[in-house]
Amino acid sequence: MENIANIVHIGELIAVSKIFELNPFRMVTLIEKGSMEVFETKEAFLVKYGSKDTYEELEDWCELNNGKIFTKPKVVSEKNNCQ
Repeated sequence: MENIANIVHIGELIAVSKIFELNPFRMVTLIEKGSMEVFETKEAFLVKYGSKDTYEELEDWCELNNGKIFTKPKVVSEKNNCQ
C-alpha cells in the first residue's frame, strides 16, 4: 500500500470529508482499505468508469478543482446477494 500522504494532501481530505460527511481520519482508513478511491486525473477516472451521465456503481464521488477525483463505490451487502 502506497503512503496516503504521497497521494492526498490534508487540505484535500478536509475539503472532501465535508462532501462525503466523514471525518478525515475515517477517509484515510477507507482509502487504505480500498473502500474509497483517489484518482490523480479525470482521465484515470474515465479509464476505470468510462464517461457516463450517471455512475450507478458509485455511492458518491467528488472532483476537486486540481483534477483529483475521490470516489466511494457502492458496497453490495451480502444480505442482498443471498437468494
